[in-house]
Amino acid sequence: MKSIEQRLRENYIVGCIKYKNNYHFYLMPIAWWILNYEKYSPSILQDVSRQDFRNGALNVTDDQLEPFLTAILEDQISIPEVKSIIENFSEEYSEILFFIDFDRKEYISAFCDIEIETYLPDETWTGKFESPTDYLPKNIVDQIK
Repeated sequence: MKSIEQRLRENYIVGCIKYKNNYHFYLMPIAWWILNYEKYSPSILQDVSRQDFRNGALNVTDDQLEPFLTAILEDQISIPEVKSIIENFSEEYSEILFFIDFDRKEYISAFCDIEIETYLPDETWTGKFESPTDYLPKNIVDQIK
């Protein structure tokens, strides 16, 4: 596994995922934050070498959630690591750009380069271009700031 500094320099992005009322932070490449990768890059369906991408969870619908969460487990980072990123790296690298709430099917993005909200799993999801930290509980925000 690459160090946090290496991943940040390779444009990995910090975000938070809520599932079953638990909050976990991740440091992942943009492709892993796009929930409906089939829609974002349809050519992936023809690329046999990439069929194991995210454990086959190309569109993270309810039935693909567990394979997706398993695939990203190694990208999970702790609250102290998030705090360290915020304190020790420039805002370019340290901003929390995504909050995915699988319980409420809500995707909050502050990422400007791709309209992540366009690539939601299905019509039951809501996407918003807002500050992800506004959706985190105060006790978590207090721990990372």
